[in-house]
Amino acid sequence: MGKTFYIFIAGVALASCKVGVADNHNGESAYRQIMQGGDSAILAKRYVSFNETLNFRDIGGLKTRDGKTVRLGKIYRSGNLAQLDSDEFAKFNATHIARVYDLRTDHEIKGKEDHLPPNVQYLHTPTVEDNAGEIAQLRSRVINGEISEMQGRDMTVKFYQDAVSGNVDALRDIINGITASGEPVLYHCSAGKDRTGIVSALILSILNVDRETIVNEYLLSNYYRNAHTEKTLGKAKMGKIIKRKMDLKAVEVLITVDESFINATFDIIDKRYGGMDSFIQNQLGIDQEARARLVEKLTY
Repeated sequence: MGKTFYIFIAGVALASCKVGVADNHNGESAYRQIMQGGDSAILAKRYVSFNETLNFRDIGGLKTRDGKTVRLGKIYRSGNLAQLDSDEFAKFNATHIARVYDLRTDHEIKGKEDHLPPNVQYLHTPTVEDNAGEIAQLRSRVINGEISEMQGRDMTVKFYQDAVSGNVDALRDIINGITASGEPVLYHCSAGKDRTGIVSALILSILNVDRETIVNEYLLSNYYRNAHTEKTLGKAKMGKIIKRKMDLKAVEVLITVDESFINATFDIIDKRYGGMDSFIQNQLGIDQEARARLVEKLTY
């Protein structure tokens, strides 16, 4: 659903009008719980700030169920890297990221290609089928007020369910590539919150991080994107002067993350595949021995 993020950036090019994000979508509670759940000095190192590249963070620093800690400096997640400035290449390279996995479709990438240091390998690994007509239709429907808050929620929940039930082969290749790497890697979608959030949840599950911590880590996207979200909602509010039927709550749903979304992924894994451990072994192709090696490699 990262693709929907562009609907209001490109579709409502009006002056910003600050709008408060609902409390359940600002991520502050998740941030507090993450910081309380481990070494705050270590956890504070997870976020890497760039000028225009949003939601860039290390997935390390989190405690696992067996008392270990996910290693920092191995796996990163972010929003798209189209606006990574050349002046920031040195900062990017300081992470030692050697490979970037782009989860977006061809249609999303066009005109918004990643801007990467020349030493970084780029891999296009979409997790959903590219359907430009569908994206264009969605953009028009939202701007014209044809999608309500509830419809937006239902669409997003279905997206999260489909990500692990209709695109398992793509997920398997991506996750195995990321976890097998001997060098630091990064993966991203458009906004770095939905597809990126699902991949993060699966990797952290492999490493035995408990579900509550995974959900809070997922909700941090609201915290790190909060200022940008408020700006986008402001533009949508101004746009509503012209597009009166536009549902601002639907806008908020589509540009934030919600616990119910990632839980939709967990629920379908539990109900259809017999739980996360079974999904990891049978759908992702990571047996117990391989999983133990990944835990040894990526935690301490």
